[in-house]
Amino acid sequence: MGRWFVQGHDVTAAAALRAVEELRLPHQLVAAGFGPERSVVEAAVREAGWVRCPGCAYVGSSANHTCTDTQSPSSPEPGLDQEHELALPGPATALLAESGAAQGRLLPGATDPMWETVPLYLRQQLRVPAQELVSPARGPLAARENRRLLSAVRAAAGMRLTGAHWLLLLTTGRRTFGSPRSQRAQALYAVLEQVAVQHAAPAEDEGADPVVQHS
Repeated sequence: MGRWFVQGHDVTAAAALRAVEELRLPHQLVAAGFGPERSVVEAAVREAGWVRCPGCAYVGSSANHTCTDTQSPSSPEPGLDQEHELALPGPATALLAESGAAQGRLLPGATDPMWETVPLYLRQQLRVPAQELVSPARGPLAARENRRLLSAVRAAAGMRLTGAHWLLLLTTGRRTFGSPRSQRAQALYAVLEQVAVQHAAPAEDEGADPVVQHS
């Protein structure tokens, strides 16, 4: 039949190989040339025919996915997946965050090139809880008044964040992402706090009069 294995035996063989070679997934990824600076998922999209669903945050084989998003793929919500819609409005100058993960810090303006320097590993850490929060969106994120925030979270899930997305995420209070007991919301917020510490200066360190950003 031209097959290597009896049905199901490939899973056993893969587990046995891992046991013998003691190779965990991170080791396999590094050996194949992937890591924090080169995403294996992005490579699969470019080179192996994987797809990004325009209706949700799914990435993978098109044969294994049925979109449950109520939005039509041909007409996504503003700011979700169409490149020309990703630029949410945002101030061009530095601003002082009065709430959110960056509270009390000065943030660069939406068009500042600094936002392109947020490390890949942080964007990857943000991606997983973001995907979970929008598949599907629940609680405060599902409220109509939070549609712009939902768009920003979906942009984080797709790793297509603009400066305006970052500003909205970093100045939004924790409870808007989910209930206090939501581990997904807490995981996302913890990454945003890391971004704020690394990429935003405490307000007292700057002498300029910033724009004030409310959540």
